[in-house]
Amino acid sequence: MRLAYLIAAASIAALASFPALAAGVDKLYVLDCGHISAADESRWTPGMNVGVPIELSDNCYLIHHAQGWFLWDTGLADAIAAMPDGATGANGALHMKRTKTLAGQLEQLGVKPGDIKGLAVSHTHPDHIGNVEQFSQVMLYVQKAEYEWPGEGGAPRFNPNHPVTKLDGDRDVFGDGSVVIVSTPGHTPGHQSLLVR
Repeated sequence: MRLAYLIAAASIAALASFPALAAGVDKLYVLDCGHISAADESRWTPGMNVGVPIELSDNCYLIHHAQGWFLWDTGLADAIAAMPDGATGANGALHMKRTKTLAGQLEQLGVKPGDIKGLAVSHTHPDHIGNVEQFSQVMLYVQKAEYEWPGEGGAPRFNPNHPVTKLDGDRDVFGDGSVVIVSTPGHTPGHQSLLVR
């Protein structure tokens, strides 16, 4: 009981130390963008947990700002939801499933693809960019290093006709510090993260 009290007190103190919420952001939705299972966790932790199965949730994030809707990541392709047994990666190392589509979740929230004012992806692995082209007219924010990183067989990672802002570092999306893209290369050449206040 005492431990629970101390944790609660520490949490309240931590919250009190955060700056006030930026006026522009009033909603953030966590969307179910798929599920991945793999038989060998060491794919992500080289040399450790060899042969240990792992389950991964694939989330997307929808943010409402006074200037419009912003989408972070698009998850596994919605087409996987139509496959009763899901899909297995080319080398058989991963199994992917979707129980809900991104399009369906947006519809439930009353958000149309045209309502999205900006879109960014953390990186270009298939579990993050599977539905980018559902938003073919929406400005895509991506690090230049990621955009120019050749895909399979040297193919581009994005449709060259998709409007894009190529970033070279951090970007304050709405100009008020409430939604900031932060350059975090490593997992891929142009990996990026999102800070939401």
